[in-house]
Amino acid sequence: MIIDKNTIKDEILAIKNGNVVQGLRIGIPEIDEFYRLKLNGSLDIYAGHAGVGKTSFCLYLMTLFAQKYDLKFIVWSSENTPGSIAQKIIEYKMGKPIDTSSETDIEQAIDWTDHHFKILKVEEVCTYKDVLTQILGIHNALPSAAAFIDPYNSLAKPKEEMKAYGAHELDYMIASEMRLFAEKHKITLMVSMHGVTESSRKVHPITHPMAGFPMPLSYSQVEGGVKWANRCSNFFVCHRYFQSKDKWNIMELHVLKVKEYISGGRPTALDAPISVKMLPNNVGYEFGGVNLMGEQKTQKQFYFDLFFNRNFSHCIDRRSH
Repeated sequence: MIIDKNTIKDEILAIKNGNVVQGLRIGIPEIDEFYRLKLNGSLDIYAGHAGVGKTSFCLYLMTLFAQKYDLKFIVWSSENTPGSIAQKIIEYKMGKPIDTSSETDIEQAIDWTDHHFKILKVEEVCTYKDVLTQILGIHNALPSAAAFIDPYNSLAKPKEEMKAYGAHELDYMIASEMRLFAEKHKITLMVSMHGVTESSRKVHPITHPMAGFPMPLSYSQVEGGVKWANRCSNFFVCHRYFQSKDKWNIMELHVLKVKEYISGGRPTALDAPISVKMLPNNVGYEFGGVNLMGEQKTQKQFYFDLFFNRNFSHCIDRRSH
């Protein structure tokens, strides 16, 4: 189909007049410069080594955006039980562990979680088609901002398609179909990925401050290789030196690819990822002493003016500069 001239004109004038829909901000300028949550049809990869906490961190990001923008999310996770997922969301929402919370606070957080999250129970091995069908069923009934698929590595590849295409071409096809699905149904897909076996052998050299520790993943070290970077809208790497006595509680977010800079965000420098510190009891994260939830400051030396519009049309950011 040939695109209509008026459609092109509308898009170009939107750029000229500063009316491009912006990715959602967390509210910390040093983070927002690089990371945004893009809605309405983005395919975003969140990669990381086993054990770094990428599932928990992605759940935190979803809780954060649900809190700030009143969004709804769908969670499909084959490696975590619905109960454990709900527990993390509830604790992130309350900002404290369940065992120290009152029953009233817990009940309110459960109600909030049920309203903003639909968690799928995974009872059998699924293909990507199975998962997308489940997501679409919920999205059609309860329109959602994004769906989290965790992890891609656990999805079975259809046998007939494996025979017809082979693993390499099938990965390309799945990536393309996921992207088209997101665009068609106006829902962002957040897909987590483990690294391949070889990636765990890549450690920092002796001259590096973290010598001997596993290096953050690169494009080529995820399941299926660099083709996912080619097909996705945005590519992020979650990394944590969890065996370090000093940096075990620092989560790094490496922004490797941002398809559209005009809607916000850009890649981080190789040696300067976004670094956030885990709060005590792993009930959230802070940056520069500021709780990312924006409800309280954990240190007095940093103050940021956080402004958010809670309507779903909140994402339009008219540039004044």
